[in-house]
Amino acid sequence: MRFLVLTLTLAAVLAGCATGPVDRPPAEQPTLTTEQRRLKDALRGTPVVVDTSADGRMRIEVPLQFSFDAGRGAVKPPLAAVLDRLAAGLRSGNFDVRVAAPADPKGSNPVLVQDRAASVRDYLVARGVRLARIVGLSKANGEFVEVLVSERAAR
Repeated sequence: MRFLVLTLTLAAVLAGCATGPVDRPPAEQPTLTTEQRRLKDALRGTPVVVDTSADGRMRIEVPLQFSFDAGRGAVKPPLAAVLDRLAAGLRSGNFDVRVAAPADPKGSNPVLVQDRAASVRDYLVARGVRLARIVGLSKANGEFVEVLVSERAAR
């Protein structure tokens, strides 16, 4: 009896393989709107702001206190958690990214600002975002790490 059940199961599996692959439509790439909605839902209740900039880009703002320690350029765990969620959408979408990092409130150290922006870039790249998608690093105005995401122009 066991042999009969095993044989019938194996026959069913092999028959399924014989029909060939099922035609499926290609996975749709996420749009900026769907990514913004996904990220906004995921970060609801946190101090992270996800909205639209004046020029139509998705803007993510993470307060400095949750992003970097004073005088340091290493990404803190709360910022890392936001970047992990962001990277998931950036890997599969057709987006460009700009990163702006702030100086410490009591000083303007351009080297620290660049180190912080580069740390955010490197973190995203380590999570599978292509380096070519990171199109700019700059100084943020205010006390937030700002990530701007836009649809990639046709090239």
